[in-house]
Amino acid sequence: MALRFAAFMALWTVFYYSVPSWHLLTWTVIGLGGVGAVLFGVRRYRPQAPTAWFLLAGAMVTLVSGDTSYNLLTDVFGQTEPFPSIADAIYLTTYPLAAGGVLVMVRRRSPMRDRAALIDAIILTTAAALLLWVYIITPTVADQDNSWFANAVSIAYPLGDVMLLAVAARLTTAGGLRGPAIRLLLVGVLGLTASDVAYALVRLYGTWHVGSAADLGWVVFYVSWGAAALSPSMTSLTEPVPRTRRSTKWRVLPLAAAALVAPTVLMIESLEANLRDGPVIAVVSAVMFLLVLWRLALASQETREQDNRAHTRAMVRELKHRAYRDPLTGLGNRLRFQERAERALSRAWDCGGVAAMLLIDLDNFKEVNDTQGHRTGDELLKAAAQRLAGAVRPGDLPVRLGGDEFAVLLSDGATEQAAVTLAERLVDVLAEPFRLSGAPVPVRASIGVATSPGGVGGTEEVLFRNADLALYAAKADGKGTWRLFEHGLYDAALQRMALRTGLDRALANGEFELHYQPIVELQGPPRVAGYEALVRWRHPQLGLLSPAAFVPLAEETGQIGPIGTWILRTAVADAASAGFGYVSVNVSASQFSGGGFVETVRGALSDAGLSPDRLVVEITETVFLHEASADALADLETLSLLGVRIAIDDFGTGYSSIGYLRDVQFDLIKADKTFVDRIVDLAEHERLLRGIVHVAGTMGITVVAEGVETVAQRDLLRDMGCAYAQGFLYSPAVPLGQTGEVRAVIEKGDD
Repeated sequence: MALRFAAFMALWTVFYYSVPSWHLLTWTVIGLGGVGAVLFGVRRYRPQAPTAWFLLAGAMVTLVSGDTSYNLLTDVFGQTEPFPSIADAIYLTTYPLAAGGVLVMVRRRSPMRDRAALIDAIILTTAAALLLWVYIITPTVADQDNSWFANAVSIAYPLGDVMLLAVAARLTTAGGLRGPAIRLLLVGVLGLTASDVAYALVRLYGTWHVGSAADLGWVVFYVSWGAAALSPSMTSLTEPVPRTRRSTKWRVLPLAAAALVAPTVLMIESLEANLRDGPVIAVVSAVMFLLVLWRLALASQETREQDNRAHTRAMVRELKHRAYRDPLTGLGNRLRFQERAERALSRAWDCGGVAAMLLIDLDNFKEVNDTQGHRTGDELLKAAAQRLAGAVRPGDLPVRLGGDEFAVLLSDGATEQAAVTLAERLVDVLAEPFRLSGAPVPVRASIGVATSPGGVGGTEEVLFRNADLALYAAKADGKGTWRLFEHGLYDAALQRMALRTGLDRALANGEFELHYQPIVELQGPPRVAGYEALVRWRHPQLGLLSPAAFVPLAEETGQIGPIGTWILRTAVADAASAGFGYVSVNVSASQFSGGGFVETVRGALSDAGLSPDRLVVEITETVFLHEASADALADLETLSLLGVRIAIDDFGTGYSSIGYLRDVQFDLIKADKTFVDRIVDLAEHERLLRGIVHVAGTMGITVVAEGVETVAQRDLLRDMGCAYAQGFLYSPAVPLGQTGEVRAVIEKGDD
């Protein structure tokens, strides 16, 4: 649109010079065409500060009005070169309006104070002012034929040009010459100044008439400002712009040229042997020298500030790098993971996708640290991090959260299946032995997988919690594997938390109770030899809970100590009052860790008046024997010397049973239910159980078969010489009050 306007105005300009008789009309069309273009551009592009453009349009209106008035005086009223006249009064209004409009643009483009840009503008303006002073103002004042009023009007024109040049220079230094609008605006100012200078020179040295070549400057003024308003970039003239770097060539060269103006004028006047403007040139030179010094000082200060900012940015980058990196492995850290996870969740929410993560734990890292030292442990962590970084996909974020715990945040667009596939690959990758200090170190990893829709809410904490629950489940499955989060895991965690809280009050509120399962002699007529005490928790909301629901939790939290003491004392007291042959009590390994267990047993037997040989203490092979301390084994030996019998529970599920039968004095072996279940169907189970009974018999140890549920199992156990059996074939565990009735039914011998 700006080009079409310029072409249209070019045609009118040709018409203006071709048909002198139509000067008044064509010149008015040219001037008002520029005004109309400005108003149309404001309406179309709607700049933020239209006032600036309205002031420019007003300046163009006063200029064309002055031209029209001048043309009327010369063409209609027949005046010859009228000066000063009403036209001059109108003309001079142009400069404050134009300067005001440009000044509004300066304030909008550069709202912050910019002293360097201001000094640049002053230097350029001072150079232009010196030229106008020497070649326009001084000759005008020296003309003795003009009145003082005529001289004042003559001087007002170059002063107006200086004012307009000053604000135009400030506009260009307030954001550069980016965009055609500001270039066209500057061209218009230069065109106006050029015609004003030409007008002044013609009046000094000749006769002015309408339609001369000097009018082209004013044409350029109208066309350039109109085209500037029609350019889409016109809106940028009233919008803030960032400060530009001060060392660009386009800024240095004009300033250097401006600084040479005073010496050049001085040299020209010295060649003419007429130094009439020597004092003015000297003052301007001094001012320019001081301005340049000031400008250099600001440039030096700006350079230092830029260097400081660059140094600060480098330090910020380094600190940010350190803040987001794990110093040992070089992977990202928890902070980096949290930041990326929050962004991933936000993007997933916006696009309807998912965010997926893996939580990874090295299963036996503690053993490496304890047996080979922390230096080897650090080597293991770095090696595991390298494998992890090499196995993930491009765009995935591997991090070390702390200790031996790692995580991977999958890249945007990942699916649940992609997370599962990566988990399977990492399990295999991390299962390969690490060679540390020349020796292979076997390490496995457990992995929890979670995706953003897998829980209530969509925060990083929820995603991490779900992955942690899945990791916990993977470890419970036997370690060295992975698990995908399911809602049931969260429900189980809530229930576990409720149980953990309830354990604190259950003992004080009397919510625990003991049930007893009979242990029956197999050889000869059925006779109840004793009972195994099994704890139950009558939960206020969940009802009657079996030991599997809360005993492992009590062991984790350390609450098994007081609960175990209550079980022992209650069972011993019940055995004494009900006349059991013996009572068997399960004991956790942690009950030995604090010391004083032997005294607890001795006190319970003494208070109940029960003979020590009527108490059997059951210890679990898989939980106790592989973690037993020397003090715990010494306590077992003391209990045995006291007369308390020792039974090993879940026999056959561990790894060193025969060795413990040799090293520790056991009185009973309880064959695990997993062997008894299939002895009728699987010959190898029968042979294994026969071997256990035979070995135990040769060592003087009695065997109790657990989980007997069928007559066929009972008969086969009896045939192989097993001494005792317990299971649902005889009775489940029952409250103390029902033990007498159960005993009577069993010893009656009715299958």
